[in-house]
Amino acid sequence: MKKTVIVGAPCKVNLSLDITGVREDGYHLLRSVMQTVDLFDYLILGPGEFPGIFIDCDREQLICDTTNTAYRAAQLFFEHTGIKNPAVHIEIIKNIPMQAGLGGGSSDAAAALVGLNDLYQAGLSQSELCALGVRVGADVPFCLRGGTMLCEGVGDIFTDLPALPGCFILIAKPDTGISTPDSFRRYDRAGKRLHPNTEQMMATILSGNLPDLGREMYNVLEEVCELPQVGLYKSIMLQCGALGAVMTGSGSAVIGLFDNKRAVRHAHRKLLTHADAVFITRPVPYGARAVDGKK
Repeated sequence: MKKTVIVGAPCKVNLSLDITGVREDGYHLLRSVMQTVDLFDYLILGPGEFPGIFIDCDREQLICDTTNTAYRAAQLFFEHTGIKNPAVHIEIIKNIPMQAGLGGGSSDAAAALVGLNDLYQAGLSQSELCALGVRVGADVPFCLRGGTMLCEGVGDIFTDLPALPGCFILIAKPDTGISTPDSFRRYDRAGKRLHPNTEQMMATILSGNLPDLGREMYNVLEEVCELPQVGLYKSIMLQCGALGAVMTGSGSAVIGLFDNKRAVRHAHRKLLTHADAVFITRPVPYGARAVDGKK
């Protein structure tokens, strides 16, 4: 067993999000074009002083009990590997806003699986880790794989897509979060809605046409979002030159696609007076992975 492993957990954004059905067990079937970007949580994993799984975080708002996604991922890892009486300490350094649709919890779960696999030198394949991850949450397998992908089903069906051409993704998060279950309940009550043209979006990525990609960005959950900040942030981004803007995931964060550094910086400055947190990010072609040191 290694002494310490540090894992970077990149943020995920949804360039599009569609709901294609609901399973008998209540899980929604999704079809989403997703992207990892260079905004990271970091997990530091090492031996614990006593038997058990112990989670700490630098944010008081994050619950660190058995409901924490990293804890649940660790539990599944130890059950699957048959490791008895584990003693592990996981420290979570949060940079990804919570209740934002940015996959912070899913990224942390993915990072916990990667870190434990390395710490205990268990040798599990990425596919095995994904099979464990999907039991924690639908976005966890994508957060393990990362890059640019079409994700379908309950997060277990992937189609690799080419990396986006050079661009910036601006993220703006209001001070109000959105509960994912509440967002899906509002969608279910609202009935039939418009849907993104996922095939056309994939075609724009294959051709590398960023302006066309921006025009295809769409999220069915945005229609049932009740936060006025979402519309405001989109409007500011588009006025500043964004090629497209959309709410990510179940919200409440909004992302804007830019191909111009001056434009994205202008939008960033304007949104700082309206949003709780604003980040200029770039796409990255990977998911959770061990790093040499904490950033």
